[in-house]
Amino acid sequence: MRSKGLFAMLLGGALLPATLSAQAPRPPATPPAASPAIAWDKDDWNPAAKPDDVVLPLPCKGAIALRRVVTGPPRQAGKGNQLEDRLVTMGSADDPMTYVGYLHGDFIAGGFFAADGQRYYLIGKYEVTVEQYEAVMGNGECKPVPPERAALPASGVSWYDAIEFTRRLNKWLYAERLDALPTSGRRPGFVRLPSEVEWEFAARGGLAVSDAERGNPTFVPAGANLSEYAWFAGPESSAGQLKPIGSLKPNPLGLYDMLGNAEEVMLEPFRLNRVGRLHGQLGGIVVRGGSYMTPRESIRASARTEFPVYEQTSKGEMRLPTFGFRIVVSATALNQTEQAAALQKEWDDARRTETSVAGKNPLQLLEGLLKQAATPAEKAQLQAVIEQFNTEVRQRNELQARAIKSLLSSALIIRSNIVLTANNFDQLYKMGTVDAGKPGIQGELAKQAKAKLDEQKAKFEIWASVYADLVQQLGSDFRGDDVKAQAEVLKADLAARGRDYDRPGVDATLADTTAFRDGRVRDTAKILRSVTGPRPWLMR
Repeated sequence: MRSKGLFAMLLGGALLPATLSAQAPRPPATPPAASPAIAWDKDDWNPAAKPDDVVLPLPCKGAIALRRVVTGPPRQAGKGNQLEDRLVTMGSADDPMTYVGYLHGDFIAGGFFAADGQRYYLIGKYEVTVEQYEAVMGNGECKPVPPERAALPASGVSWYDAIEFTRRLNKWLYAERLDALPTSGRRPGFVRLPSEVEWEFAARGGLAVSDAERGNPTFVPAGANLSEYAWFAGPESSAGQLKPIGSLKPNPLGLYDMLGNAEEVMLEPFRLNRVGRLHGQLGGIVVRGGSYMTPRESIRASARTEFPVYEQTSKGEMRLPTFGFRIVVSATALNQTEQAAALQKEWDDARRTETSVAGKNPLQLLEGLLKQAATPAEKAQLQAVIEQFNTEVRQRNELQARAIKSLLSSALIIRSNIVLTANNFDQLYKMGTVDAGKPGIQGELAKQAKAKLDEQKAKFEIWASVYADLVQQLGSDFRGDDVKAQAEVLKADLAARGRDYDRPGVDATLADTTAFRDGRVRDTAKILRSVTGPRPWLMR
């Protein structure tokens, strides 16, 4: 079992920062003979085990727990979605260092497909521990780790150390346990560090929370205390010490220590923010999530910190006691030769527009002019126009998709309220009708019920009108296929948040929209009846 004694403050010689210890020697050319496997305590590597955890084996009979992060959208029948991705908002408008953490859009797509067609990737449920680090980096020597250190995050590592961990783990898995890796197409996945967008999307709760909730500074629920979820600086939290993994509450995806404890090294270099987008210069190491030395007020999902790859003092790799990491399991983007034709078709479909001129869309006209260009300069200018046109079309389509999904979500909420209110009105109508005219208390209650029904019906009419407006807007302003596609995305998002009970409401809203587009239901009264059905108190 894990121990939380004084030794938990020490990071160990092999993991001390470069300023305090010599760099670890290179592994010998011929690894020593494997030592007997050590006994692993599950509390040290998965103290909060769940049935849907994904467990990856490690050398020395070890293991590491991962969680699935669904990115959607689901695969549609008869259509590929290798090029489908999700636009997510990174950063924060309130970040004190706007040139580092300001809002910007990015895109995410998991490399694997689940049985239901959802895209996903795998991310470490916890930060890599000392015991896991030593098992992978030990060149086959399975040396026991002191129990006080086994469940602590592996810290004091450099970016190169973290990369070397993933390199060695991949080498071992491909040689010994290739069957343990998920596959994409015909190729097995591989282990690497997370990208910034993968990390931040997971840290904010992924699809387990709504788009609005994902924009909050932290995933911590309203009214809860940050100290229940993150180790940060101060006597009320970490008190200046690393803590064993899984000691606090998880985020909505079941991930632990995404904020605080060890700050986590990312795969790609740091980049500044240039008013809503990442700057073109690539910088040094970027770490995310804050650490046990980060002040409480600085703990947030958008926080990013840059460090140099090498430091001047030791003239060695940058290692800090706060540096740690977690792994991701992903896949190559191109997994089989037959995929090329399907990808080309998806790419061609993605750049089409619905605007037509004399039977052709603008892109076709521009490409026709490009073929007729007489000089290289003319071709270059037209090619630049085509590229800009494609970019603007893509951005328009993405904004349109988000607008459709937002309208569907709003219509779903209002529709659900209409149904609940209608059921309540049934009771009021029954009370006001059955006992009307009776003397005494029964008659008085009947009068009150009727008055309440009359009073609430005015508000009900407003909700009904708003729902009808949304249905008409969805049916008039957007193509049916586009609305249907976003309805599937919305249902997948609801399922990821445990709201399967709302999926029929999305289908019903889509049916109302289709009926309006087809001309079968046009006026507000008929749209309302499609929601409530015939009700005696509904006079129209």
